[in-house]
Amino acid sequence: MDLKVSPSNKEAEKAILGAIMLGGEETYEKAKAWIREDNAFYYLDNKKLWKSMDELYKEHKPIDLITVNDKIKDLYPKSKLAYYTTGVYESCPTAANVEAYAKIVWYKYIQRASAKTAQKLYTTSFEANGELSETLETHAMYIEELLNLHPSKRKEISDIIDDTYNNILEDTNIIKFGIKQLDYFAGGMTRKEITVLGGRPGHGKSTLVINILRKLIEQGNKVIIFNREMSNEEMMKKILVMESQFLTATDIRRHNLGDVQNKELSRMKDEIIEKYENLIMYDNISGLPEAIREVSRIKPDVVIDDYIQLVQMDDKLERRFQIEKIMHQYKWTAKKNDCHAILVSQLNREIERRLDPRPKMSDFAESGVIEQTAESAMFVFYGWNFNPKTYDENQCEIIFAKSRYGKQGSIDMGFNGNKCSYYENIGEASS
Repeated sequence: MDLKVSPSNKEAEKAILGAIMLGGEETYEKAKAWIREDNAFYYLDNKKLWKSMDELYKEHKPIDLITVNDKIKDLYPKSKLAYYTTGVYESCPTAANVEAYAKIVWYKYIQRASAKTAQKLYTTSFEANGELSETLETHAMYIEELLNLHPSKRKEISDIIDDTYNNILEDTNIIKFGIKQLDYFAGGMTRKEITVLGGRPGHGKSTLVINILRKLIEQGNKVIIFNREMSNEEMMKKILVMESQFLTATDIRRHNLGDVQNKELSRMKDEIIEKYENLIMYDNISGLPEAIREVSRIKPDVVIDDYIQLVQMDDKLERRFQIEKIMHQYKWTAKKNDCHAILVSQLNREIERRLDPRPKMSDFAESGVIEQTAESAMFVFYGWNFNPKTYDENQCEIIFAKSRYGKQGSIDMGFNGNKCSYYENIGEASS
């Protein structure tokens, strides 16, 4: 049978009772300010202890382990609670938190009471009698109290001003890309915001990601990356090539490893471990909820998802609505954890049929929500893939189609796919 336990918290109930036996009359008064009904205690033994304490308070007698056990014998002669009472007393380390425990217990009681009146309201609604109005008023009272017990999310204007001044003076709200060309357009990444990076397959999206990643790590940031398209090992191979002076992607891919390459791999191992200690990589998380949980648990400065079209969703929504949901979830996650999210996205295939193959906002699978949600939207365009006669093999264009706090435009960067690296100019990339 699918049995559901009524809302309750046994440990909080015991903590109240233990705190009162430790703190005496003053602690009881703090708890009593919250516990206005004996029925707030769901568990019978705890309710008996509470009633015994209540009697002692009314009689102006001390409330401690000895007096409580003596009063229980008077009120409940057949109960054998001495051992239980001692356990409650010994398990409570301090009386200082009694109000917090009492609030929990009272909240659970109001939940139970409102559930009962909701059921009665449902039944009474089908009956033509005068009880409906009274039940409705009682239920409304409980709902109002539940709402009041929830902590307010309101922030005072003074706190907002303080946070704003701290952001301005300490400059902690901006995370630099660390790449001059990217910082020129956007000035960096704002915490609690999203950057979307788009491009067609083979245009260097993942390579740009690891180049940004390297700069973030060098600046002391903690970074999470979800590798959905490739494994952690394949992504690390790119990082090794990028960081190396002698290794190339071709060497690694074809296993062309001579003495020089093997020595380089051996030399780099400890350096990479030390340098990238603030990098957390996942290649075994397919869904969004688990990814969000990891971000909330680790609280990075930047989270990178490569790429969002491969995020598995449990609902049956059309894919464009799923992308919208992913964007909104990441937006709230970034706000909640005071981080920035870089979301990598594939582009529509229509781009390859146009006379001008340079990407634009409408090439995103769900351009509307990206236009609304993202702080920055940028593209990588590696023209050599389209026309080797027109474009340079070592040239890649970075296009800022949206920059909420910066400039729009494009700039050419040097690119060497075999070295998994971007450069300030084409000359550096070809040397």
